Amino acid sequence: MNGLEFDPPRGREEIESSVPQEPAAPLPGAEPAISSPAPDSGSDGVLAPAEPRGPFASRPDASVESDFAPSAITASARRRLDSLAQLLDDDSPSVQTVVTASLRDARRAARPALIRANRNASAAGRVRARALLADLARAPVHRRVVGYLTREAVELERGLFHLCRLSDPSFDPRPSQRILDELAREVAKKARSRTDPLHRAKALVEVLGVEHGFRGAPDEFHRADRVQIDRVLQNRRGIPLTLCAIYACVALRAGLRVGLMPLPGHVLLRLHGDTTSLIVDPYHRGEARSEIDLRRQLKSRGHGYQAFWFRDADARSMLRRQVANLARSAELYGRRGELRSLRAILSALERRRAASATAT
Repeated sequence: MNGLEFDPPRGREEIESSVPQEPAAPLPGAEPAISSPAPDSGSDGVLAPAEPRGPFASRPDASVESDFAPSAITASARRRLDSLAQLLDDDSPSVQTVVTASLRDARRAARPALIRANRNASAAGRVRARALLADLARAPVHRRVVGYLTREAVELERGLFHLCRLSDPSFDPRPSQRILDELAREVAKKARSRTDPLHRAKALVEVLGVEHGFRGAPDEFHRADRVQIDRVLQNRRGIPLTLCAIYACVALRAGLRVGLMPLPGHVLLRLHGDTTSLIVDPYHRGEARSEIDLRRQLKSRGHGYQAFWFRDADARSMLRRQVANLARSAELYGRRGELRSLRAILSALERRRAASATAT
């Protein structure tokens, strides 16, 4: 149990305060938990077919791109936008509040004026113009992310890759998917000769935690490259949720059953056998944890006990929690445009959850 933190100091925790707790029992009609499917008999060690990459391919969002297109505005509107963009040089906070809101509301129509401001304005004006241009680039991505995360059924991996686009609208998930595919091949090869399902699942820890060294980075907890799945796959250091998600994505490909356990402040992973299971902590390179000790530690920190903490979480709740983690990172490191988008996504997810609760 050494080193496991449920309530790390502020700045080193996975956000809980802004993410309401899940109910102890799923609501009627709720989506299934994110346990990977049991391996098919007769497919021992054989990887499942790769998921299609197409839905992640970068493509324009027609409904967004057509809104306020530059060609659709009048000459007087263009002159007004140019005048607003010139005011980006003004250092008055009240002026900037009005100008920024007006240019952001104009959407794509403001882009030519902002490009000109980025060339001709003062240093401060160029910084503001670039920030607004980044917001414009993020807007269609934001809509796609909200659209995906609020749909009827979501997948953890797909949702995490959608979130990567908020910081990089041109993000391509295929290199990350290839890393997951290769890790899964290694896990499947190691598990192939094992007959006990739980022993097979332990190959995840042996490959990811021991051989590849995926683990936590407590001194840099909320840096973006410790939160975003693509960056954690590259540097092998991350927060508990992202590391558990990587284990789950690899397990799904290798035909192994796992589930994410949504303990407060520290997500853990349950490896499933036929009739037994094992709790491991990817943040500490897959060290085994005892449920009795976990309950005792939770109680000592004033958390009490909630049964759903020890059940496999559903994908939407983990994605909502990851949005909160990304928002905390954006807040700490001053990525204000990204923070606005993430807070709006959290609000959309809460509205969906409230509507679902009312409907049931």
